[in-house]
Amino acid sequence: MLSEILQTLITLWGGKDSHPTEETTNQNLKILRNEQWFKPLFSEHTELFVKNRELRYFIGATKPQEIISNPKKKQRFEEDLKHLINLIEKKHK
Repeated sequence: MLSEILQTLITLWGGKDSHPTEETTNQNLKILRNEQWFKPLFSEHTELFVKNRELRYFIGATKPQEIISNPKKKQRFEEDLKHLINLIEKKHK
């Protein structure tokens, strides 16, 4: 179930053929960490953002500049990201 949701989110935010590198993932995280809404989320779930493969893949597949520049996309992305984090945490409990 988590893999289907993850694939849907990646297609929505990054495109079908997105295969991010570690460098891309780290760059995207750096961009997102400058956003006020992202700071508390990152602070609360730092270990997941650093170690969880699914979450890192999702972050790497996104296009943060496009998300940040559009308030509706930003709101939707934040909701999707929180949902994904909740699913990952439930899976690992």
